[in-house]
Amino acid sequence: MTTLSLAEIVNSARKAETVEEKVAILKKNDSTQLRDLLALMCDARWTFDLPETAPPYNESVINESHGLLYREMRKMPYFVEQREEGKGLPRIRKESLFIQILEAVDKEDAKLVLRMISKEPYPDLAPEVINQAFPDSINEAIPVKRGRGRPKKSEAPVSE
Repeated sequence: MTTLSLAEIVNSARKAETVEEKVAILKKNDSTQLRDLLALMCDARWTFDLPETAPPYNESVINESHGLLYREMRKMPYFVEQREEGKGLPRIRKESLFIQILEAVDKEDAKLVLRMISKEPYPDLAPEVINQAFPDSINEAIPVKRGRGRPKKSEAPVSE
């Protein structure tokens, strides 16, 4: 059995129907890398010393890049402002290292990393669900941006 990539785990949890199923998928595929990725994406305590917009990069077309994000996650502290690892690293070096990561990992994993950097949690995988799977991993949850269109009945304003 091959290991699922982090993007595959996140996407399968997003597609699950109930919160219990989502939590079960996350727990079944628990890893330090998955916990770190979700915390960096959904917790306002962590900010990145990288440009807000996605850098220009070439998507990986190599089949063997599947699952490489597990290894590349160890480099994320270089980009987090609250960590000491990246303090002495010049900005241009950080950005080029980040682009190298995006080009090395699978294209779906790269999209997940870009979403993490831009702090855009998935609406169908809210921080509350992540905290159910991994207690206390997200302390300052980022508000989830919902899609456009009509609000759900529970979100509709109550008319008097």
